[in-house]
Amino acid sequence: MKKRKDSNTLDAFDKEIFKAQFEKVLPQIITELSDLFETPAPRITKRHKQEMMDDISWGLDVSIPHLKRLETNSGDLTRIDEAYLVLDKLLRTYLQRARIRRKPNEDAIDCFVRKSSSLLRSPYPLKRQKQFRIAREGIDRLVHAALTSPNGLEESQKLIDEFGKKHLKEYLRFANAIDARLKNYRNIDLRRLTPQNVTRLTDLYRDLAAAFETRLRLLVGLNFVTHRKTKAYAELRGSGYNQLLQAVDSRKNPLLHFLRDVVNRHVRNAMMHGGVSSSRSKGTVTFVDYSPSKKKEMTVTWTMAEFFRRTRSLYLTTLAVTYLEQVIGHWQLYCRIAVLKHLRTQHRR
Repeated sequence: MKKRKDSNTLDAFDKEIFKAQFEKVLPQIITELSDLFETPAPRITKRHKQEMMDDISWGLDVSIPHLKRLETNSGDLTRIDEAYLVLDKLLRTYLQRARIRRKPNEDAIDCFVRKSSSLLRSPYPLKRQKQFRIAREGIDRLVHAALTSPNGLEESQKLIDEFGKKHLKEYLRFANAIDARLKNYRNIDLRRLTPQNVTRLTDLYRDLAAAFETRLRLLVGLNFVTHRKTKAYAELRGSGYNQLLQAVDSRKNPLLHFLRDVVNRHVRNAMMHGGVSSSRSKGTVTFVDYSPSKKKEMTVTWTMAEFFRRTRSLYLTTLAVTYLEQVIGHWQLYCRIAVLKHLRTQHRR
């Protein structure tokens, strides 16, 4: 009697059906990615499409035999060494295909982790900027603390996944708008006090603050993970800028202090409600934040040079925070490989 295949195992996987389904949904994938980055959908030629399908076919042919072996070893710690060698062989094949060289005596798994780390390197012009370095170092500390907390790997990934579902498109829209503005302003000295420059910096600061707000929820969420007081992303979505910035300023949250003074909430609120004016004779820009509930207004006055400096600082911080998913992804990979190596060493004793 023929044994029935489990639909949850690789034995039930049909490569040809998968390829046919992928080819069918490919135009939809391209359209969605184009919408995400707000660019026209590129035309995929028959040659490019065939090359893509050939790459997928190669990947499936190479991967499935190794994955089947790993599947049979699943949960059996006595075969951890065998599983490690199978994974190493599979990654070695991928690296050879990509023409990535390994160091002498370096196995493929270590090479894979090393290459993952290299993706975190920032461009040299950015690394020269003090504010960018401060923000990147702060993100690294926060992520490391979150991932090494109990259940930190799982809880951090939940936050990232929920952000991707709820706010990724919104965040990229702001990022695209900011990028377009900066390209238009590259030949303009924004430190000069003119009505046009006040408007330009106001629009830029407002959009940067809006983009940063969505990322700040993630950072505050990761901080809760370090305190073992995990909050779901749905709960964090209800937090306004005031609550988020209060968390940043709190003595209880030293891991968030690198974000202090990045955004001035009164300036941001004034921009949202049209409370911005300038004085050419004094060389200043004034922001008036009026609170209807408290029937009170808060006034902030900056010189044009300070307005430019603070906008630039917010921009550099926002750029640094874009590395968040990559930093988390790398350290998740690093931790999992470290556990695998530890189990392998323990088994050999």
